[in-house]
Amino acid sequence: MARPDSRHAILDAAEAIVGQSGAARMTLDAVAKRSGVSKGGLIYHFPTKEALLQAMIDRMMERADLMREEIRKKFPDERSNHLAVEMRVFQQGAEQKRPQSVALLAAIAANPDLTSGAREEMSRHFNAHIVSGGDFHRSAILFLAALGMHFLDLLNLSFLTKEQKQEIQEELLRLATGNEGI
Repeated sequence: MARPDSRHAILDAAEAIVGQSGAARMTLDAVAKRSGVSKGGLIYHFPTKEALLQAMIDRMMERADLMREEIRKKFPDERSNHLAVEMRVFQQGAEQKRPQSVALLAAIAANPDLTSGAREEMSRHFNAHIVSGGDFHRSAILFLAALGMHFLDLLNLSFLTKEQKQEIQEELLRLATGNEGI
Protein backbone atom coordinates (compact mmCIF):
# COMPACT_ATOMS: atom_id res chain seq x y z
CA MET A 1 0.00 0.00 0.00
CA ALA A 2 1.29 3.45 -0.87
CA ARG A 3 2.21 6.01 1.80
CA PRO A 4 -0.46 8.69 2.48
CA ASP A 5 1.80 11.37 0.99
CA SER A 6 2.66 9.26 -2.04
CA ARG A 7 0.22 11.13 -4.27
CA HIS A 8 1.99 14.43 -3.61
CA ALA A 9 5.41 12.84 -3.98
CA ILE A 10 4.37 11.40 -7.33
CA LEU A 11 3.05 14.74 -8.58
CA ASP A 12 6.17 16.53 -7.34
CA ALA A 13 8.38 14.01 -9.10
CA ALA A 14 6.42 14.29 -12.36
CA GLU A 15 6.68 18.10 -12.28
CA ALA A 16 10.40 17.93 -11.53
CA ILE A 17 11.05 15.57 -14.43
CA VAL A 18 9.14 17.77 -16.88
CA GLY A 19 10.81 20.92 -15.55
CA GLN A 20 14.33 19.51 -15.68
CA SER A 21 14.34 17.01 -18.52
CA GLY A 22 11.30 17.80 -20.65
CA ALA A 23 7.85 16.34 -21.10
CA ALA A 24 9.05 13.44 -23.26
CA ARG A 25 11.11 12.09 -20.34
CA MET A 26 8.13 11.88 -18.02
CA THR A 27 7.36 8.18 -18.05
CA LEU A 28 5.58 6.27 -15.30
CA ASP A 29 8.81 4.37 -14.61
CA ALA A 30 10.80 7.61 -14.29
CA VAL A 31 8.17 9.15 -12.01
CA ALA A 32 8.04 6.05 -9.80
CA LYS A 33 11.82 6.00 -9.48
CA ARG A 34 12.11 9.73 -8.76
CA SER A 35 9.25 9.75 -6.23
CA GLY A 36 10.49 6.71 -4.35
CA VAL A 37 7.11 5.06 -4.83
CA SER A 38 6.81 1.61 -6.33
CA LYS A 39 5.33 1.32 -9.78
CA GLY A 40 2.35 -0.44 -8.17
CA GLY A 41 1.92 2.49 -5.76
CA LEU A 42 2.02 4.91 -8.64
CA ILE A 43 -0.54 2.88 -10.60
CA TYR A 44 -2.74 2.75 -7.48
CA HIS A 45 -2.97 6.56 -7.50
CA PHE A 46 -2.71 7.12 -11.25
CA PRO A 47 -3.73 4.10 -13.37
CA THR A 48 -2.53 5.75 -16.59
CA LYS A 49 -0.14 8.45 -17.71
CA GLU A 50 -3.18 10.48 -18.75
CA ALA A 51 -4.58 10.25 -15.20
CA LEU A 52 -1.25 11.52 -13.86
CA LEU A 53 -1.19 14.36 -16.38
CA GLN A 54 -4.77 15.31 -15.52
CA ALA A 55 -3.90 15.37 -11.82
CA MET A 56 -0.90 17.59 -12.59
CA ILE A 57 -3.16 20.03 -14.44
CA ASP A 58 -5.77 19.96 -11.67
CA ARG A 59 -3.09 20.67 -9.06
CA MET A 60 -1.71 23.51 -11.20
CA MET A 61 -5.17 25.10 -11.34
CA GLU A 62 -5.69 24.63 -7.58
CA ARG A 63 -2.32 26.20 -6.84
CA ALA A 64 -3.15 29.18 -9.05
CA ASP A 65 -6.36 29.71 -7.08
CA LEU A 66 -4.42 29.53 -3.80
CA MET A 67 -1.84 31.99 -5.11
CA ARG A 68 -4.63 34.40 -6.06
CA GLU A 69 -6.06 34.23 -2.55
CA GLU A 70 -2.62 34.77 -0.97
CA ILE A 71 -2.01 37.77 -3.21
CA ARG A 72 -5.41 39.26 -2.36
CA LYS A 73 -4.51 39.01 1.34
CA LYS A 74 -1.05 40.49 0.80
CA PHE A 75 -2.32 43.35 -1.41
CA PRO A 76 -5.79 44.23 -0.04
CA ASP A 77 -5.98 47.43 -2.12
CA GLU A 78 -5.83 45.30 -5.27
CA ARG A 79 -8.24 42.62 -4.00
CA SER A 80 -10.90 43.39 -6.60
CA ASN A 81 -8.45 44.17 -9.42
CA HIS A 82 -8.38 40.71 -10.99
CA LEU A 83 -5.93 41.80 -13.69
CA ALA A 84 -3.38 43.04 -11.12
CA VAL A 85 -3.84 39.86 -9.08
CA GLU A 86 -3.25 37.72 -12.18
CA MET A 87 -0.12 39.69 -13.04
CA ARG A 88 1.20 39.08 -9.55
CA VAL A 89 0.45 35.36 -9.99
CA PHE A 90 2.59 35.33 -13.14
CA GLN A 91 5.31 37.34 -11.39
CA GLN A 92 5.33 34.99 -8.42
CA GLY A 93 5.42 32.01 -10.77
CA ALA A 94 8.45 33.47 -12.52
CA GLU A 95 10.24 33.81 -9.19
CA GLN A 96 9.79 30.12 -8.42
CA LYS A 97 12.46 27.71 -9.53
CA ARG A 98 9.95 25.36 -11.09
CA PRO A 99 6.98 27.05 -12.74
CA GLN A 100 3.75 25.25 -11.98
CA SER A 101 2.73 25.40 -15.60
CA VAL A 102 5.01 22.48 -16.46
CA ALA A 103 1.87 20.37 -16.19
CA LEU A 104 0.61 22.03 -19.35
CA LEU A 105 3.84 21.22 -21.18
CA ALA A 106 3.59 17.58 -20.24
CA ALA A 107 -0.07 17.34 -21.21
CA ILE A 108 0.40 19.10 -24.54
CA ALA A 109 3.31 16.82 -25.39
CA ALA A 110 1.42 13.65 -24.47
CA ASN A 111 -2.18 14.40 -25.37
CA PRO A 112 -3.33 17.94 -26.23
CA ASP A 113 -6.94 16.99 -25.50
CA LEU A 114 -6.04 16.84 -21.79
CA THR A 115 -5.73 20.63 -21.74
CA SER A 116 -9.35 21.23 -22.74
CA GLY A 117 -10.53 21.55 -19.13
CA ALA A 118 -7.75 23.99 -18.29
CA ARG A 119 -8.46 25.96 -21.45
CA GLU A 120 -12.17 26.19 -20.57
CA GLU A 121 -11.36 27.32 -17.03
CA MET A 122 -8.85 29.89 -18.30
CA SER A 123 -11.43 31.20 -20.77
CA ARG A 124 -14.06 31.44 -18.05
CA HIS A 125 -11.66 33.23 -15.70
CA PHE A 126 -10.44 35.57 -18.45
CA ASN A 127 -13.95 36.58 -19.51
CA ALA A 128 -15.50 36.71 -16.04
CA HIS A 129 -12.67 38.48 -14.25
CA ILE A 130 -9.82 39.80 -16.36
CA VAL A 131 -11.69 41.70 -19.08
CA SER A 132 -15.15 42.07 -17.55
CA GLY A 133 -14.64 45.22 -15.56
CA GLY A 134 -13.17 47.69 -18.00
CA ASP A 135 -11.54 48.28 -21.33
CA PHE A 136 -11.43 44.83 -22.98
CA HIS A 137 -8.54 45.62 -25.33
CA ARG A 138 -6.36 47.22 -22.67
CA SER A 139 -6.97 44.41 -20.18
CA ALA A 140 -6.44 41.70 -22.79
CA ILE A 141 -3.17 43.27 -24.02
CA LEU A 142 -1.78 43.58 -20.49
CA PHE A 143 -2.85 40.06 -19.55
CA LEU A 144 -1.48 38.50 -22.73
CA ALA A 145 1.82 40.36 -22.34
CA ALA A 146 2.24 38.97 -18.81
CA LEU A 147 1.17 35.50 -19.96
CA GLY A 148 3.62 35.63 -22.86
CA MET A 149 6.50 36.44 -20.51
CA HIS A 150 5.39 33.58 -18.28
CA PHE A 151 5.41 31.09 -21.13
CA LEU A 152 8.75 32.31 -22.48
CA ASP A 153 10.19 31.51 -19.06
CA LEU A 154 8.41 28.17 -18.96
CA LEU A 155 9.79 27.21 -22.37
CA ASN A 156 13.22 28.52 -21.40
CA LEU A 157 13.07 30.90 -24.37
CA SER A 158 13.19 34.22 -22.55
CA PHE A 159 15.80 36.57 -23.97
CA LEU A 160 15.34 39.19 -21.26
CA THR A 161 17.65 39.67 -18.31
CA LYS A 162 16.26 39.19 -14.84
CA GLU A 163 16.29 42.97 -14.38
CA GLN A 164 14.47 43.57 -17.68
CA LYS A 165 11.79 41.04 -16.74
CA GLN A 166 11.30 42.68 -13.38
CA GLU A 167 11.04 46.14 -14.94
CA ILE A 168 8.49 44.95 -17.50
CA GLN A 169 6.47 43.11 -14.84
CA GLU A 170 6.42 46.26 -12.70
CA GLU A 171 5.33 48.36 -15.68
CA LEU A 172 2.57 45.92 -16.60
CA LEU A 173 1.40 45.94 -13.00
CA ARG A 174 1.48 49.73 -12.90
CA LEU A 175 -0.64 49.85 -16.03
CA ALA A 176 -3.01 47.21 -14.67
CA THR A 177 -3.62 49.20 -11.50
CA GLY A 178 -4.58 52.23 -13.59
CA ASN A 179 -1.72 54.46 -12.56
CA GLU A 180 -1.20 55.49 -16.18
CA GLY A 181 -2.63 54.61 -19.61
CA ILE A 182 -0.89 52.59 -22.27
